[in-house]
Amino acid sequence: MRLFFSSRRPLRSAILLGLLPILFAIAAGVISVVLEFNETQVLITQTLAFLLSILLGLLLVARSRLSFAAFGLRKPDANSSPLVLYFLPLLVIELLPFLNGFDLSLSLSQVGLLFIFAAVVGINEELFFRGLIIKILQAKGLKYAVIVSSLLFGIGHAFTALSGSDPLYVIILIIFAGLFGLICAEIVILTKSIIPVIVWHGLHDFIANITLDAGTTLNLTLLLVQTVILCLYGLFLWRKLHFEKVESLA
Repeated sequence: MRLFFSSRRPLRSAILLGLLPILFAIAAGVISVVLEFNETQVLITQTLAFLLSILLGLLLVARSRLSFAAFGLRKPDANSSPLVLYFLPLLVIELLPFLNGFDLSLSLSQVGLLFIFAAVVGINEELFFRGLIIKILQAKGLKYAVIVSSLLFGIGHAFTALSGSDPLYVIILIIFAGLFGLICAEIVILTKSIIPVIVWHGLHDFIANITLDAGTTLNLTLLLVQTVILCLYGLFLWRKLHFEKVESLA
């Protein structure tokens, strides 16, 4: 496990950790293509792959020299709610997509599967990016950990955004992904827990999957408003952080 918990090369360790959930996603995609799965079977396969990724992440946490709580697997700090404005900006941006309308083509079972999938994705990505990766990078300072973990997260999600057709929409989506990672990192540092960002991440993906996303002017406008809110919220949280080095894992 020293490959993933190296205080001498924290960036290399963080990059390797960031690749692990991506490899599980690629494996699920390959299996789905080879076996010619339908849409529902693809979703189930991806969910199972991410569950395996979560188990691997928990194994890495267990094999480290620190407790589960040190990786944010604990209840949020009781005094942190005012510092993060009770997460109200996040609630606002997640209500906006409903103005696009619901995807009425989805059946009740599909909605259920999408809910489970979104929850698993939220747990998986937050465990790796805001649990393991941030903790490893903190060996080089808190500011370094927040910035680099956010960049790694944004880069990983930029490839998904590039599949879009509207260049302006793609640019805003990439900025949104970077801000999403930054705010998640800031919230984890302030609350000492990854639980709030797991909930936000899962909720965000679920809402995105059950609402319409047709690339319309309204959709572009809503994304822009969300991005502006995240930018302001990210700046607010940044001013609340106290930068310092923490205990090493190695």
